[in-house]
Amino acid sequence: MDGITRSLDEQALVRTAHRVLPAGGFGNFASDIIIREGRGGRVWDVSGNEYVDYLLGSGPMFIGHAHPEVTEAVLAQVPRGTTFFANNEHGIRLAEAIVEAMPCAEQVRFVSSGSEADMYAMRVARAFRGRDRILKSEGGYHGMSDWGLMSLAPKRLADLRPPCRIRPASRGARGRRCWSPPSTTWMPPAR
Repeated sequence: MDGITRSLDEQALVRTAHRVLPAGGFGNFASDIIIREGRGGRVWDVSGNEYVDYLLGSGPMFIGHAHPEVTEAVLAQVPRGTTFFANNEHGIRLAEAIVEAMPCAEQVRFVSSGSEADMYAMRVARAFRGRDRILKSEGGYHGMSDWGLMSLAPKRLADLRPPCRIRPASRGARGRRCWSPPSTTWMPPAR
């Protein structure tokens, strides 16, 4: 990447990541950037380079990193426990707020990942319609279940838009760089 300096610490972490993680990363982003921290819509790598974070945790962080109200609520809850695989007041109150805010949602189901949510949605759709097949966008990512991975890559690579690469953004007054993920949700078709 042009104009981006990598510290020795970050270079060492990249080498370690390639040794201990498949393809050197968590599967969602290029493995040559190691993020240290984030605030609002910005993140900084271990070398101190600043980026605009267009990924935002793939969706759940739409208010940004380290939002003061979210941080305060998390710090208040941590001493009381963090993950309950059982009914709890906060979960019930959140479900109630969602149902009240969305007339079409009579009930909600909380899940642990987008893949799990997609799997449930496909399972419900197949059971409700009494059919085994689902309609899915060609080349679209719909989770890691077998049903979601079907047709992950278009039959013709020409139908796939070119992947977005990490590039320094146009350097304005502050010289910030854009952080946008490459297209990593497809694989070439099996031969």
